Amino acid sequence: MKAGKNSMVVEIAERRIRILYDLAKKAYSDDPNISKSYTRIIKQISRHYKVTLPHDIKTGICKKCGSVLIPGASVSIRLVSSKGYVSYKCAECGFEKHIPY
Repeated sequence: MKAGKNSMVVEIAERRIRILYDLAKKAYSDDPNISKSYTRIIKQISRHYKVTLPHDIKTGICKKCGSVLIPGASVSIRLVSSKGYVSYKCAECGFEKHIPY
C-alpha cells in the first residue's frame, strides 16, 4: 500500500512543478523576482519529494541565479560550431551553460 501512496505523492509533486514552471515563464515579463521565487519553490519540491526534474525544466532554469531561461528575453543562445556545443548565457548573472550537440 505504501508504494501506491508514494507514487501518488510523486505525481502530485510533478504536476505542481510543471504548473509552477509555466507560471514562472509567464511571470518573467512582469516581475523577474516573482519568477525566481517560483523556480526556488520548484527546486524545493524536487528535493523534498526526491523528484527528478524533467529535462526541459532542468535546462530552462539557470543553475547559478535560478532565473527562468526564455530565449531572447533572459538568455542568449549561441552555436559554437568549432567546439560542437550550444552556449546558453543568462542575462541576469552571466552564467554560461554548454550543451553538446
